[in-house]
Amino acid sequence: MNTFPCFAYSESLPDTTPPAPRDVSRPELSTVNAGNNSQDPVSPRRSLRVLCIDDDEMVLESMNDVLAHFGHQVGVAPGGTRGIEMFRAALLQGAPYDVVITDMNMPDVGGYAVAGMIKAESSDTPVILMTGAGNTTRDGGPMSASVDTVVSKPVQMQELNDLLLQMARPAQVEK
Repeated sequence: MNTFPCFAYSESLPDTTPPAPRDVSRPELSTVNAGNNSQDPVSPRRSLRVLCIDDDEMVLESMNDVLAHFGHQVGVAPGGTRGIEMFRAALLQGAPYDVVITDMNMPDVGGYAVAGMIKAESSDTPVILMTGAGNTTRDGGPMSASVDTVVSKPVQMQELNDLLLQMARPAQVEK
């Protein structure tokens, strides 16, 4: 049996532990009143169940990350068919989505059809339609009665969060 000598070496090294993190407070998020001065400003600290429907995987990932950062519970659906399935399943489970954001142009089921189905099953659920096709607001072009508002891509996430908070019913945001 071979034995090897064992040597122990010890040296005091300078403390390289990083300093404890400072308590840095983040500035409060600003709110937008979307031109309706009759409403009070919205508190930025509410959590909503948001369903995002889009056929673009990068858009879904971005929406999920940012809306989760704002404290929302986000469901993502890679297309209109899957979005409808997820919306119906949430209703059946007694945990409906508070707001739905859907892309307008998707290959399987388009945003207007998705909005129509959602309103048929839950008329109080706000639906936001996202589009890269330009201005399609009630004042500036065609818009289905099933759609509550339209936002243009690329979406400004802070403004989208403010819009979500404004559109949600008070009972939904007191959770």
